[in-house]
Amino acid sequence: MEPRTTPAKSEGHLSKGQPTEKRLRSRVSTLHSLHWVVQTAGIEDAFKIAATEVSLLTGSDEFNATELFGIDTDSCERWMNCKSEFLKKYMLKVTNDLPSCPCSYPTEVAYSTTEIHDIISRKDFRWKDASGPKEKLEIYKPTARYCIRSSLTLESTTLAAQHCCYDDSMQLITRGKGAGTPNLISTEFSADLHYKVDVLPWIICKGDWSRYHQARPPNNGQQCEENPPDEDYYRQFEEAREF
Repeated sequence: MEPRTTPAKSEGHLSKGQPTEKRLRSRVSTLHSLHWVVQTAGIEDAFKIAATEVSLLTGSDEFNATELFGIDTDSCERWMNCKSEFLKKYMLKVTNDLPSCPCSYPTEVAYSTTEIHDIISRKDFRWKDASGPKEKLEIYKPTARYCIRSSLTLESTTLAAQHCCYDDSMQLITRGKGAGTPNLISTEFSADLHYKVDVLPWIICKGDWSRYHQARPPNNGQQCEENPPDEDYYRQFEEAREF
């Protein structure tokens, strides 16, 4: 007698917070510029990868890497000025899709994925801790002690994730070098694409968060108390400009 096997669950039986890889990847076909980046995911040269990132944001399949990294070229400024129709529409969807950052670090996230009600959208969202060694907070978010990242859902219209960071007192960092910013590509979908689309621009801007935040402003949808205080924030701002 053959052992009984459990039939595979259909997508109709999936929980609301667990998107299938098939469904997530189908969304890429609707993002034409993103699809182009997927095709170039094997590029390893840093300059070519950065050029790929700019191509995504400008919606162009052709971009001159030499022009981007010319001696007299401000690469960060070029990235900041990418204003393609694709990017505008995608950013609008990201803004509407993502939950707002909780004002204090939800400690239960440290142990497992946690569902938290978003008072702005009046929906429940799943969050995961993003404070581990792989996140390299000491480099990318130097004043943050904890960070969290929202999870993709079947209702998502983008591949983005909200990213929020907190100080030693577990209060949301709303501005400055430790503040989290929305990830246009969630690490749940692709760590490689997340690196190219969300991390490389920070590197191109040489870690100048004041410029990076002009294009990717931190979320404070719940109007949490500004953190850090003005004095610390202005000091960080001057340090970023002098670097």
